Amino acid sequence: MRFLLTFHCEATGQWRCLDTALLPDFRSARAEDLPAALRDEPDLVMRWLLGRYEIANTLTPGAKSLHPSGQRDLVTIYALGANRSVIGFENAYNGAWLEMFLLENQPLGHIAIRKVFSSSGAMAKLEERAARPLHPSDAACRLTVSRIIEHRQVWGNQCKTDAGRTAALVERT
Repeated sequence: MRFLLTFHCEATGQWRCLDTALLPDFRSARAEDLPAALRDEPDLVMRWLLGRYEIANTLTPGAKSLHPSGQRDLVTIYALGANRSVIGFENAYNGAWLEMFLLENQPLGHIAIRKVFSSSGAMAKLEERAARPLHPSDAACRLTVSRIIEHRQVWGNQCKTDAGRTAALVERT
């Protein structure tokens, strides 16, 4: 059996879903095995949840669908037929279809998640660096700018040469 996992992302204000067919090592037909399967795929889960989250060890059975405001720290699990085509994620927008799916189906349960905030100095430096991607004191930035200037000069010279050829062609005819 396959499962559809849903999560309401506050950053985007929309539902995001993950089909367990996209979890390469998940071969179990048991929903109880999903927390471990998610922890085994941290990169995939981070792209899906749009952040780092700690995933609980157990699944909480639940037959009630929650309003998005109550979904903040939960991944909801729904049964998904094996014959259904794989539901994509990442940049695929499934909004209207997913809203209908959530209204028509009852969840099997929920997995608690908790946003992880790194307190390490290295992470703080990385986040600071990401906040200012182009800084003149950075050697990579200076190299990129010099390559852009060099490319513009080469392109400008080529345009002048091509313009001269065009002008000569016009004069001959």
